[in-house]
Amino acid sequence: MGNLGSGRPRGKDYQKNLEKRIRLSKSKQVTQDNTINANVINERLLHLAKSFFNTVNSQSVAGRLSKNPTYTYQQYQNIRDGVLLRPIWRVPYEILRNASYGTSIISAIHTVRVDGLSRFARISKKEGLWFRMEEEDEEVTEEIELRKKACGKFFEKMGDLVDGWQNRDHFFPVFEMMIRDTLTLDSISFWLIRNALGKLIEVRYLDPATIFPVDPKIGYRGDKSIAYVQMIDNTVVESFSASEIVWNHKNHLSDVQMRGFGFSPLEACILDLTGVINTLKFNRDRFTRQPPAGFLSVLGDLSPETIESLELQWQEMISGMDDSHKIPILGTSAGEVSWTPLNLPNDMVFKDFIQWLVSFVLMGHGMDSAEVGLHLINSPAMSEANPRDKIKISITRSEKALLTSFEHTLGQIKDFRNEDFPGIVVEFVGKDPEDEKDKIAKWKEEVTNIKLIDEIRRANDLPLIGDTLVDLYGVDPEQYKMSGALILNPTYQQYFGQIQAQGGQVLSSGKQGFEEDEDYQNPENDSYNSPEEDFNMEPDYDLTF
Repeated sequence: MGNLGSGRPRGKDYQKNLEKRIRLSKSKQVTQDNTINANVINERLLHLAKSFFNTVNSQSVAGRLSKNPTYTYQQYQNIRDGVLLRPIWRVPYEILRNASYGTSIISAIHTVRVDGLSRFARISKKEGLWFRMEEEDEEVTEEIELRKKACGKFFEKMGDLVDGWQNRDHFFPVFEMMIRDTLTLDSISFWLIRNALGKLIEVRYLDPATIFPVDPKIGYRGDKSIAYVQMIDNTVVESFSASEIVWNHKNHLSDVQMRGFGFSPLEACILDLTGVINTLKFNRDRFTRQPPAGFLSVLGDLSPETIESLELQWQEMISGMDDSHKIPILGTSAGEVSWTPLNLPNDMVFKDFIQWLVSFVLMGHGMDSAEVGLHLINSPAMSEANPRDKIKISITRSEKALLTSFEHTLGQIKDFRNEDFPGIVVEFVGKDPEDEKDKIAKWKEEVTNIKLIDEIRRANDLPLIGDTLVDLYGVDPEQYKMSGALILNPTYQQYFGQIQAQGGQVLSSGKQGFEEDEDYQNPENDSYNSPEEDFNMEPDYDLTF
């Protein structure tokens, strides 16, 4: 017992409690020097100014300078199985789909595009899906026309009329899904179904967000015959060979980090959508919390305790709960603490920022604001020109790009049935429609300066004016055959009238002179030169000298 010494034995937390007491004792020590350097004050004020703008003054915060996302365990398993997943740092398909459904401006853009292109969702020679010859100079025979019609029926029903053809999607709904998926995901996918003989008999449209390619070097779980898999919730539910899937994109990129997957206009605008969300939150907070916009300036030196107290009160003032701001109260004899407001026009900043973001979203989709009925700040006023021409140019540019991409994909599908439809190429007819008003204005310009009325009518497969008058009123064809030989120009009409008048006058005078010559040469009627009259002529006494 004597070896134990005096006092209570140490417990298991003795060392921990000792360190805590040492820290507390150091914090209670008062510094002899109650003033600090001015540089320290400026540094503290700079930190306060940064905190006002919610700037994180630390580079160690994850995700500030770079993004380091990670795959889930199931995604890693799919990668090991050979599936080429979409890069995890790109915008997920789910977010793109939700943005296209839940964002009014995106939904309006896609709806306008679908409505504008719906006229091509049919098989037609005039406007819609049709076919042209591979050799442009080749003559289109009756056999080729029948081949085109058969190919058109194949695409109209998306396959042959086999069992169950009524239940599959036909060309019209498939065309609409292609437009929406291209604008949202920049991907379209078709499943090619064959019969026992290997002939393509059916084409089904799949959700392109569920189709992923397989690394051709290793195959799917070692099976190199599998080129694509269908995954739902990171689980492979179906596999396909290379000849069973047509999986295409409109925008192709050479970037090794993005190659293999499309880049949709919606994905390009997703940062703008994030900005819209942040702007809405900013605007909401400005009207609910109203943090002060300004900064403090201190005249004189403050003690560290005073600066620390001011920091705590200021942070509580601008970062507390909603409507729980507190006014900092500072007692010091070091000098004056003044407040300088920034007077930021919050409502104008919010309005301009929204306009800017919406403009970028429209620009990313290649659309003019007038197409969706938006009137932005920079939109034409009521007194300015009609935006119809801008709308027409915008529609033509974007629609032609989409239709050209669809031609390529449908052409690939046609190639799998090339033994039945050789020599023809898929194309959309009517991509460059001529406006009726522009067409009439062009005719009017031509018939006013360079072309006859009958020339314009003949170029448009219309009967000539003379033939029309004969058919309607039964007039003399010879008399009215030149009714359309007119150029609607006052100078030409005046000159042409003079030519007609001179031609008629010359013809009339020529006929009359011919009749007089006949009378003059007739010896029976000509008695002026007879010898009897000359002999019996009486002398003219008035001429006698």
